[in-house]
Amino acid sequence: MKRKDDLVMRSIGGDSLLVPTGARVAEMQGVVVLNGTGRSMWELLAEERSVDELAAAVAERFDVDTSRAHSDVQSFVDEMAQMGLLQL
Repeated sequence: MKRKDDLVMRSIGGDSLLVPTGARVAEMQGVVVLNGTGRSMWELLAEERSVDELAAAVAERFDVDTSRAHSDVQSFVDEMAQMGLLQL
């Protein structure tokens, strides 16, 4: 999977926001706020990655065990997919 190209990430006041562009503006009617882990995953999803690859990167970057990272990554991916923000 990878992220769709019709969103841009902007940092405003310490927050990382996913801002829709083009036709996506009418569909989303808002922005998505990411925490530090979400921002990292979004950046990694610039290229095709599996859940396992994302979980390994999160575990290493944030010094958490792999099972916890996998659970968090799966939740993030499920939420982003539900909003239509990923190419699966």
